[in-house]
Amino acid sequence: MSTLTTTLINAGFDPSSAAVFVYLTENGEQGVPAIQAATGLSRAGVYDALNLMIVREFVETRKEGRNAYYKALHPNKLLGLVDERKREANLLAKEMEETVNQLTASFNISSARPGVLVYEGKEKIIGAYDDLLDLRQPIDSIEDAGDMSTFIPEYFPEFIKKRVERNIYNRVVAPATNQINVTSEKEKRETRTIAATEYPFTSDIKICGNRVLIVTLKKEGAIAVRIDDQLIATNFRLLFKFLWNHAERRASTEGPRVISDSATVFNT
Repeated sequence: MSTLTTTLINAGFDPSSAAVFVYLTENGEQGVPAIQAATGLSRAGVYDALNLMIVREFVETRKEGRNAYYKALHPNKLLGLVDERKREANLLAKEMEETVNQLTASFNISSARPGVLVYEGKEKIIGAYDDLLDLRQPIDSIEDAGDMSTFIPEYFPEFIKKRVERNIYNRVVAPATNQINVTSEKEKRETRTIAATEYPFTSDIKICGNRVLIVTLKKEGAIAVRIDDQLIATNFRLLFKFLWNHAERRASTEGPRVISDSATVFNT
């Protein structure tokens, strides 16, 4: 195998296409019998290679009577393969980074060390919320003024629907200006509030099982940080309990309602 053929294979050509392209480049326009004789490929193999290179615009063909002839296009088109490889490498690097982050979190959890994942952008933050619901455990929320409904308005009702369908109770502590997560038996939620002047909170923190999800829901620079660790979750739950006990009960929009503070219901 020639050095030229090897280079083309390394750049993304399959061996048959590489051999045919080098032959056409060195010998000009040729028919299938001549290509087959020179490369040692089967007739079907030659046609497969030619058809592939025609699609990729490295070879062109013309008909003369019943015969077809093939010619390599200018070799400078090969430089496009370099850009293609760079794009593939960048994509692989990004995917590998995400894979390493996820595997690191799992590794840390199995090694009794905190597992941390970072999410950026709407779709990934939505995925972080969905992953939380997959735990199917009660959620305690330390919330902002209700930015979830404006940052991801299409997902906000979906989150509530999925939570209710999975019978997940949610306790909420929020600034009094938060009007979206009111106490609701139907939505399996009890909310307590603190005056916004005293509690101008601007993040969404959710504690669920051994997981803490911290989210900033601003249009610019939205980010979520997920921490899987029993000790960290326990300490955040203590913080929630302190706020809960000092917050004001918000009346239900559906009439009188009492939700137990017991650990069996809310996992506190």
